[in-house]
Amino acid sequence: MSFLLGKNKNEEQNIIILDIGSDSIGGAIAKINSQNNTPKIVKTIRIEISYIDIKNFDLLTDNMASTVLNVVFELYKNKIGKIDEIFCVMTSPWYLSENRIIRISKEHSFVFTKKIADDLVNKEITNIKEEYKNKYKGTGEEVNIMESHIMKVFLNGYKTNNPIGMKSRQVEMDMMISLSSSACLNKIKKSLEKVYHATPVIFSSFMFSSYLTVRDRYISPDSYLLLDISGEITEVGIVSKGILISSLSFPFGKKTLYRYICTKLNIELRDAKELLSLYVSNSLSSKRKEKITPLFDSIEKSWGESFRECVSNLPHSISLPDTIFLTADNDIKKWFVDIIKREEYSPFLTTKYNPNVIPLEGSDFLSMCVVNGGHCDPFLMIESIAYCKKNEVKNI
Repeated sequence: MSFLLGKNKNEEQNIIILDIGSDSIGGAIAKINSQNNTPKIVKTIRIEISYIDIKNFDLLTDNMASTVLNVVFELYKNKIGKIDEIFCVMTSPWYLSENRIIRISKEHSFVFTKKIADDLVNKEITNIKEEYKNKYKGTGEEVNIMESHIMKVFLNGYKTNNPIGMKSRQVEMDMMISLSSSACLNKIKKSLEKVYHATPVIFSSFMFSSYLTVRDRYISPDSYLLLDISGEITEVGIVSKGILISSLSFPFGKKTLYRYICTKLNIELRDAKELLSLYVSNSLSSKRKEKITPLFDSIEKSWGESFRECVSNLPHSISLPDTIFLTADNDIKKWFVDIIKREEYSPFLTTKYNPNVIPLEGSDFLSMCVVNGGHCDPFLMIESIAYCKKNEVKNI
């Protein structure tokens, strides 16, 4: 389980935050003072990854790592001083998340100690590594555990915030684990070492970073969806009673949308982006709109069906929350808000579902993060705040 601990050091640290998506790489230099633990972003940059087909994953990974190098080199030019740590936040398809339930029961009561907890977690991690080793046997693929978090602990069936030292006959721990391929992580590290040779690097998932930040920014509700529509993937996080209990994804993102428009209309990417902008802002002529609407209706239907299929994999015991927090690039955000709100694309688990969709903007987090120059990149702000939250949190 997690509880807050203050940091011992009374100093300001320089942290690089990297937002590693499938569409672009964002980078920020954040100054973090242990006294107030509020990040101050002094520099941001975002560079697009070369536009290629996601099916060529090796080439996509190479282009991603190359873009990481370009981003950190641009940050290095600011001569901000010593960088204490690099926090790499991954989105799909660069990682996978799993939620595992760990159980132990004995005939007689026993004291639940930190060693017992650590042994159970380490055993589960070993099992997961072995499963993936067998899954990719013969391919040369290896996986690394990026992060693991105990989300909740039950002793004798009751949720317990501070289980260490308590007696119980039954223990159940809900653990979230994020994994990535060794090849992918090594390529990122090699890019970073070319600029910051001896700087410690840690990895995390955007879904967990989003969860930490939204949880502390919005007091209610305590059950909601976290929806991130990135370049190639849509990720769905399910938060129930304040706990991130599952993370799902499906292969439909911004690039999917633009590729479809380009293919169907035989136009260039820049023209597809302009067309979507005009369509969303209702700036097309009546004749042009009538001709284009069936195309966008088809895209909406395809995304909606993928979304429904994704959430249909949830356990039947989980009801779909009415609140959705959405992160997406500005060029597609409004359109997807409208799609999600349309009832015909949203009858997932009930006959009528009218969600409250809250698009997350950088300005929403200015009370938790200071930004020089006024430009608010919501992804980098969320991740900078999450970095501080992760530093406050200690697992059992």
